[in-house]
Amino acid sequence: RAGGGGGGVVRMRGGPAPAGGGAPGGAAAPPPWPALREELQIHPAGANGDGSPAWHVCDPVRNLFFRIGWLEFEILQRWPMADAARIAQAIERDTPLAPDADDVARFQGFLEQHQLLRTVRRKPPMPAWRWLLNNYLFVRIPLVRPARLLEKMLPWVEWLYSRWFVALSVLAAGVGVLLAARQWDTVAANLRGALSWEGVLGFAGALVVSKLLHEMGHALMSTRHGVRVGHMGVALLVMWPMAYTDTGESWKLARSRHRLAIASAGICAELVLAAWSTLLWAFMPDGDLRNALFFLATTAWVLTLAVNASPFMRFDGYYMLTDALDFPGLHERAGQQAKRALRRWLLGFDDPSPETLTPGFRRFLIAFAFATWVYRLVLFIGIAVVVYHAFFKALGVFLFIVEMGVFVVRPVMAELRVWHARRGEIRPRRRLGAALLLALVAAVLLVPWHGGISAPGVIRAGVEQPVFSPYAARLAAMEANDGAAVAAGQSLVTLEAPGQTEEREKARVMSSAYARAARGAMGLEERPAAQQVLAEQQASRWDTERRARDAELLRLRLVAAHGGTLPDVDPLLQTGTWVAPSQLMAMVVDGRRWRVEALVPEHDRQRLAAGSRAVILVKGRTRKLEGQVRAIDNSPVRRLPHLLLAQDHGGPIALNPTAQKKDLRPAEAWFRVTVEGEDDAPVDGVREVRAHFEGTRESLARRWIHAATSVLIEQSGF
Repeated sequence: RAGGGGGGVVRMRGGPAPAGGGAPGGAAAPPPWPALREELQIHPAGANGDGSPAWHVCDPVRNLFFRIGWLEFEILQRWPMADAARIAQAIERDTPLAPDADDVARFQGFLEQHQLLRTVRRKPPMPAWRWLLNNYLFVRIPLVRPARLLEKMLPWVEWLYSRWFVALSVLAAGVGVLLAARQWDTVAANLRGALSWEGVLGFAGALVVSKLLHEMGHALMSTRHGVRVGHMGVALLVMWPMAYTDTGESWKLARSRHRLAIASAGICAELVLAAWSTLLWAFMPDGDLRNALFFLATTAWVLTLAVNASPFMRFDGYYMLTDALDFPGLHERAGQQAKRALRRWLLGFDDPSPETLTPGFRRFLIAFAFATWVYRLVLFIGIAVVVYHAFFKALGVFLFIVEMGVFVVRPVMAELRVWHARRGEIRPRRRLGAALLLALVAAVLLVPWHGGISAPGVIRAGVEQPVFSPYAARLAAMEANDGAAVAAGQSLVTLEAPGQTEEREKARVMSSAYARAARGAMGLEERPAAQQVLAEQQASRWDTERRARDAELLRLRLVAAHGGTLPDVDPLLQTGTWVAPSQLMAMVVDGRRWRVEALVPEHDRQRLAAGSRAVILVKGRTRKLEGQVRAIDNSPVRRLPHLLLAQDHGGPIALNPTAQKKDLRPAEAWFRVTVEGEDDAPVDGVREVRAHFEGTRESLARRWIHAATSVLIEQSGF
């Protein structure tokens, strides 16, 4: 944390430990009194929340600080007395405090734990492989030492901290957001366009600019309050580069509101950037400048509020909350309170509170700790997934397991070891409750109670008869209007084909002529029998062609194969209009019978059977539909049933990035399940649905193991 100023500095005095003489009566000599490290410093830290004074013990070698209270300060002042009982007696004599030797011993243990004593046993060096596992997710690379440059810049940017500029920025934010809301269609279109490579590059550039201003905000505010900025550089967070500012001396500030100003300066800088970018974007004409402002505005708004403002990780939001509460070490101290409460609720341990707090504030810390644990669990799982996808398959699986083991499993196992070590303190009733709880968890995980399957899909009318002309023809009459109800067998369209009619008349005339010639052939002088046979053959051929022409002309009378309605009659059709065979003239739809095409993954497909019941929830409708599974495909679909299901169009299924968007090829294997049913309310058009099936029941543990095994086999390359 950054800091500066903050009162005088007191050097810690602690000479060599006195030599211990032999104990009377041959008893073992007490251990020698440890000496304080001479380079330690102590700074006034203002008052605690209860009004008691506080100080910061600074370790300049490791750039660490520790906040202590009045009693600890008095102990340090009398440390050269080299005896816990004498120190306690001196404090009780000279101050209103009433400590005992155990208080001094506990503080001695604290100093030894944090390596603030000269006689402390040094930790063995950490192996390189363990350091890499603990630190590969976050590595800091210092680049510049900007202290002098910041001091020169500060007079030129002092107007940024004036009240009139802050008021103007708030006004710009309000007006800009209001104008952007009135152009929400344009905003949504720009966000969809950001999915392209150009959009990704634009957001990356905006992110760089936004984060540089963010860190500059921290640095300038630190300099403004007299805090030295040691260095600025690049940090690799999950191999992703991001700027950082070393504000590690802000703890020297006595006033918490000054530390709060430094912690919030980065977020304020990004919000100012977002406010003015949004306002200027609303007035700019289309072009590269307007696109750049859009990227700056969206990046600053979203990432600042979603990431930096979060108090559950050690980002700006955490330090802002810590300084606002004037409660250093918020995560650690809240975690201690939550562990104590958890042990009391589950195991009945009555441990004393690590510190004196009001009941309301203690409840807040417990709730905050639980929220932090849940947030970090989700975040670490997400980081593990990112690490898994960032490397090749085998290494990705290994790093995923390491990530989950280090950041999720290890803390849980550490707490469980404490429970196991103290199992003798658990009362029999608590043991019975714990056993019942474990049995309940085992039942939830192992009993095959889960049988529900939910799948995305689309619904359309079960009967759809497109009306096409069999060949190029001319419209003679449209016998059904748009939206009219029709019955099965009812005539819809009458077409005419002049060419076919002429050819039919020609065939009829020729057939009649050859028939007459056959009848009169016997009166001929030369070969009458042969002439008769030839005429009869020609008459038969032309009569066959006439019948074929009649059949073709009968096809020009289009009728409804099923009852229904005509919701989409082509409005351009008029009597005498020529239509092509590919032109859709109308559609007969029976919406009371519907059909759903749902998509399920392979594991869920194996749990389904034809004839099972299905419940359909139509998007935009509250009424449920019930139907039956009619068919289940044996091979995955190569194309989605409708673009409504594509993620690029707001659907739930991601498309294959290697295929063209128009192909609608899904990224994963999905199997089609066809569901049919009937309902009094007709289905009007194609809509997105969510289908729910009752499949073969299975346990949650089996489902998770199956999913994990599938991923390991698929991605490890074994």
